[in-house]
Amino acid sequence: MARKKASRSASAQEVGGKPERILVGVRLEERLVKVMKGVSEMRDATLGELLEEIFISAIEGGNAFADRNGRLTPETRQAFNSLKLVYGVDYTLEELHQYREK
Repeated sequence: MARKKASRSASAQEVGGKPERILVGVRLEERLVKVMKGVSEMRDATLGELLEEIFISAIEGGNAFADRNGRLTPETRQAFNSLKLVYGVDYTLEELHQYREK
């Protein structure tokens, strides 16, 4: 039986299955990856699942780490700051952008 082609706006359920994950090659700042892995471990998720959650939350106008009121809890902020300190992430997004790959 031929499978119906899904429209771009169709949900995963309408398409008829779970999301298909692929392996991608990306270059990320080494210390930041360590922080991201720490956060994913805290959430009992893989790094890929964490990235999916962050991106989907962002395109839906949300924050993957926010509480029900849309804010970071003091505990979440402290966990992030602790991981940044342990792994030496002492730069801002603006500073990181100064070193964009060409």
